[in-house]
Amino acid sequence: MVSVGVSKLGYTNLILVDSSGAKVNGAYYRNVLLSQQLLPAIRQISGEFFIFQQDSAPAHRARETISLLERETPTFIS
Repeated sequence: MVSVGVSKLGYTNLILVDSSGAKVNGAYYRNVLLSQQLLPAIRQISGEFFIFQQDSAPAHRARETISLLERETPTFIS
């Protein structure tokens, strides 16, 4: 699996899931992919002015994920 942030201001590096068999559940998605990698990379490009949107994968729609994104992003499209 790979993630990337894209906007008219630029794009993040590709963010790859650890190939050692990590399962992308809600906790891994929130704690590793979002909090440690994707959100800091997006902020580096755009500062605090961005809209975050994702698809409806189970890890993306978990209650804890939605709460994190509502707290940590200026605008979130669920």
